Amino acid sequence: MKYDIDQIKAIKSMDNTLVIAGAGSGKTTTIIGKIDYIIKNNLYEEEEILIISFTNETVKELKSKIKYQIDVKTFHKLAKDIISKINKDLSIANDYELKYIINEYFNSYGKYNKKTNLIIKRIMQSANQKQIQNLIFSFINIYKCNYEDIYYLYNLYKKSIFINKYYFKIILDIYLIYSSELESSGKMDFNELIINATKYIKENKVKLNYKYIIIDEFQDISLIRFKLINSILNQNKAHIFAVGDDFQSIYKFSGCDISLFINIKTLLPDINIIKLNHNYRNNQSLINIANRFIMKNKKQIIKNTICHKDDLKPIKIVFYVDKKTVVNNILKNIKGNILILGRNNKDKEIFNIIENKYIKFLTIHSSKGMEEDNVILINLENSTLGLPLKTKKESILNKIFKCDYIIHEEERRLFYVALTRSRNNVYLITPYDNYSVFIKEIIKDNYKNLDFIHIK
Repeated sequence: MKYDIDQIKAIKSMDNTLVIAGAGSGKTTTIIGKIDYIIKNNLYEEEEILIISFTNETVKELKSKIKYQIDVKTFHKLAKDIISKINKDLSIANDYELKYIINEYFNSYGKYNKKTNLIIKRIMQSANQKQIQNLIFSFINIYKCNYEDIYYLYNLYKKSIFINKYYFKIILDIYLIYSSELESSGKMDFNELIINATKYIKENKVKLNYKYIIIDEFQDISLIRFKLINSILNQNKAHIFAVGDDFQSIYKFSGCDISLFINIKTLLPDINIIKLNHNYRNNQSLINIANRFIMKNKKQIIKNTICHKDDLKPIKIVFYVDKKTVVNNILKNIKGNILILGRNNKDKEIFNIIENKYIKFLTIHSSKGMEEDNVILINLENSTLGLPLKTKKESILNKIFKCDYIIHEEERRLFYVALTRSRNNVYLITPYDNYSVFIKEIIKDNYKNLDFIHIK
């Protein structure tokens, strides 16, 4: 297999290394090349190498492409395997158990405890019960991704005033009830799996043999996940080869912390940083527009991307009146396979999308890592569930994020991911009279480099 100069540099780097791999830069190819290089040069044995990815789907994909007997795991599978060496009867709690406790708190305990009932009524002046319950569920999960105990949460409660104090009182109650329920039932949730696995490694209760750790999609790291990896690195004086793209960090809502990627030098001062500058998927015009768009986020890493093809106007802005007919009208004029991307699965019905062997629908989040001949991005309207989401920031959630809040920061990265799935053209579907602020910005900054299509 042929590699470009940047890929070769990454493959041969045996120090701690972070590879910044933009869209279409051959990230997986580089990982496979790295493994081949290690094994063929007898640098590490197969059983000394660990590969980590974030989802079962990406683990399965990597396993299918690796010809060696190397462990490929998700973080949760790694943590589960570590804990199982000590605790043979490990039981794992799923998301439903926390949601059940939150629901019971509001609908049972909260109704019959006078003080709590007053607090709930107070916070429900700013949002409805379902929104508040979802916010609390997100808060607890994100909190546990970044903190190992309750002390920081307790301090937030003590220092808060006004409506925030009411929120934190309820969150503290639910957190304590949830923790008690897990302990009494002998269960661990996914975050506790990682936290406890880290303790076992640090205390040398479990000894692992890994001396070289490869991490895919490193931009999706959280603090507790990093601590688990770091404990293995320290235990075995191992090395790390992390690959990712800060432009494609789109899982902040699940506890991922992009600042760990961007500020990696503060965590691993000796790490070698290599950029893959060549893009083998997209048109140069598209990437120029996409890169300019995302760099309006203040803390993204600058990339000078070189593409190997260039269609002068691969981005098409499509103005429509009728949601039910616009996609079918566009499909008549597109050659090649098509990936239709929406904000959520409901968009498929709203836009009357019918899939076949040439046409596939996905949410933008689930499309990361994929590519297709042509992409249609729908639901680009100025509405609550459009792109970007038209919602105010949740001040409670931002109390636990490590980086400063930037308006539409995550949404901007989500839009970038959608743009860069296409090998040829991207069709941005937007209503005549209510189009997204992202569309307005793209038109303002790149008018001469866009095609415009009007469908009545």
